Amino acid sequence: MSPERMRREKRATIEDVARVAGVGRQTVSRALNDKAEIAPETRQRVLAAVAELGYRPNAMARGMRTQRSDVIGLVVSDIANPFYPAVARGVYDAAQDAGCSVVLYNTDADPVRERGALEDLLARSARGVVGFFYGTAESVLGEYAKSISLVVADRVLTDPAMRSVSNDFATGTRAAVARLLGRGHRDLGMLDSSVGVALDERRSAFLEACAEAGLGNLSARVVQGAPSIDGGLAASRTLLAGFPQVDGIFAFNDLMGIGAVRAALELGRAVPADCAVVGFDDLPMSALIHPPLTTVRIDKYGHGQALVRTLLTEEPQRLVLPVTLIGRATA
Repeated sequence: MSPERMRREKRATIEDVARVAGVGRQTVSRALNDKAEIAPETRQRVLAAVAELGYRPNAMARGMRTQRSDVIGLVVSDIANPFYPAVARGVYDAAQDAGCSVVLYNTDADPVRERGALEDLLARSARGVVGFFYGTAESVLGEYAKSISLVVADRVLTDPAMRSVSNDFATGTRAAVARLLGRGHRDLGMLDSSVGVALDERRSAFLEACAEAGLGNLSARVVQGAPSIDGGLAASRTLLAGFPQVDGIFAFNDLMGIGAVRAALELGRAVPADCAVVGFDDLPMSALIHPPLTTVRIDKYGHGQALVRTLLTEEPQRLVLPVTLIGRATA
């Protein structure tokens, strides 16, 4: 049978490649995995047969033999948010070091999409999944964790059997409040994310730190919005319209913080003299805006690497990664 007819009638197999290249099945495997045990001319002959037949390794078949494939799923809520590509790079590099590939899912924190990603990874016999599940109830995640290795990012979990890698949001938030208070700002407010079902440590830590500083209960000054620049802009306008005395804003993330700076400047308020702002994440753009944003730094690349390392240990584990306040011009 000619290679062209073989390609038309069925998907090429590793045996087909071996037959066309005139080598054994193991030699094909070595060539595809870039092993050093075969001669360069033999490798070229195998790769030429692969291209001629349109052969693609069957990850599902490998998964059936080993009970799992070399695929790791990465679930993020918004790939347009610059926070996630930095995390993804850490995931990709750690996965590559472990001989795994990565499949990325963008969900917009939609529980249907999050469950769809998990179902797809189960169908792939994936080695596991890491990521940000802001839309799915913990009980649902717990059920999936019984069938697939799962590590949840940046979320408080109550089930001790579930694994997570988070950042120290409480410490970072308290450092942000201390920064605002230390600069003489005592009429504080917060921009919180409206996305997801997870209890956010930032909100709780902000309210506790303010209460401990004698500022009273500031829950009315916590305004929710989309975790984006436009969301921060809109939430800041609402906050400052309702509480014009606010002279310091703590933002859920840097994007909302940048929106807060824009809102204050639009209202004719000097930043930081009339209204100071502290963000969270330390995105590269935060150092480039005018004035540069004071923020709490997360090691995003290290976060991604820690997610994969935790996944591959397959042991119950909860990591909390340190954060650092970065003082710049907005507070």
